[in-house]
Amino acid sequence: MPESSDDKTWMTTVEAQEYLKVSKTTLYDCMKDGRLPFYYIKGTRQRRVKKADLDALMTIGDSTEEPYDEGA
Repeated sequence: MPESSDDKTWMTTVEAQEYLKVSKTTLYDCMKDGRLPFYYIKGTRQRRVKKADLDALMTIGDSTEEPYDEGA
Protein backbone atom coordinates (compact mmCIF):
# COMPACT_ATOMS: atom_id res chain seq x y z
CA MET A 1 0.00 0.00 0.00
CA PRO A 2 1.63 3.31 -1.01
CA GLU A 3 2.08 5.99 1.62
CA SER A 4 -0.11 9.06 1.32
CA SER A 5 1.47 12.48 1.18
CA ASP A 6 0.32 13.10 4.79
CA ASP A 7 2.49 10.18 5.90
CA LYS A 8 5.49 12.04 4.51
CA THR A 9 4.59 15.54 5.71
CA TRP A 10 6.58 16.63 8.75
CA MET A 11 5.64 19.66 10.84
CA THR A 12 7.42 21.69 13.49
CA THR A 13 5.67 22.08 16.82
CA VAL A 14 4.68 25.65 15.88
CA GLU A 15 3.18 24.44 12.59
CA ALA A 16 1.37 21.66 14.46
CA GLN A 17 -0.07 24.17 16.95
CA GLU A 18 -1.30 26.35 14.13
CA TYR A 19 -2.71 23.37 12.21
CA LEU A 20 -4.71 22.09 15.21
CA LYS A 21 -5.43 25.58 16.57
CA VAL A 22 -4.21 24.59 20.05
CA SER A 23 -1.80 26.07 22.58
CA LYS A 24 1.78 24.96 23.05
CA THR A 25 0.78 23.45 26.40
CA THR A 26 -1.96 21.34 24.83
CA LEU A 27 0.33 20.08 22.08
CA TYR A 28 3.12 19.16 24.51
CA ASP A 29 0.63 17.47 26.87
CA CYS A 30 -0.46 15.26 23.96
CA MET A 31 3.17 14.36 23.31
CA LYS A 32 3.92 13.78 26.99
CA ASP A 33 1.02 11.39 27.60
CA GLY A 34 1.59 9.44 24.39
CA ARG A 35 -1.44 10.58 22.40
CA LEU A 36 0.81 12.24 19.81
CA PRO A 37 3.99 10.52 18.62
CA PHE A 38 6.90 12.84 17.94
CA TYR A 39 10.43 12.58 16.66
CA TYR A 40 13.65 14.46 17.40
CA ILE A 41 16.03 15.64 14.73
CA LYS A 42 19.18 13.71 15.60
CA GLY A 43 21.60 15.74 17.71
CA THR A 44 19.06 18.46 18.51
CA ARG A 45 16.08 19.07 20.74
CA GLN A 46 13.93 20.02 17.76
CA ARG A 47 10.76 17.96 17.56
CA ARG A 48 8.79 17.05 14.47
CA VAL A 49 5.40 15.43 14.11
CA LYS A 50 3.74 13.78 11.15
CA LYS A 51 0.65 15.46 9.76
CA ALA A 52 -1.07 12.07 9.62
CA ASP A 53 -0.48 11.68 13.39
CA LEU A 54 -2.05 15.10 14.00
CA ASP A 55 -5.08 14.07 11.95
CA ALA A 56 -5.31 10.78 13.86
CA LEU A 57 -5.36 12.71 17.15
CA MET A 58 -8.70 14.24 16.23
CA THR A 59 -11.90 12.36 16.99
CA ILE A 60 -15.60 12.98 16.41
CA GLY A 61 -17.23 14.53 19.47
CA ASP A 62 -19.92 12.68 21.39
CA SER A 63 -22.20 14.79 23.57
CA THR A 64 -22.88 11.80 25.85
CA GLU A 65 -19.19 11.19 26.49
CA GLU A 66 -17.50 12.56 29.61
CA PRO A 67 -14.88 15.24 28.91
CA TYR A 68 -11.23 14.17 28.96
CA ASP A 69 -9.81 14.48 32.47
CA GLU A 70 -6.10 15.29 32.30
CA GLY A 71 -5.67 14.47 35.98
CA ALA A 72 -6.98 10.92 35.69
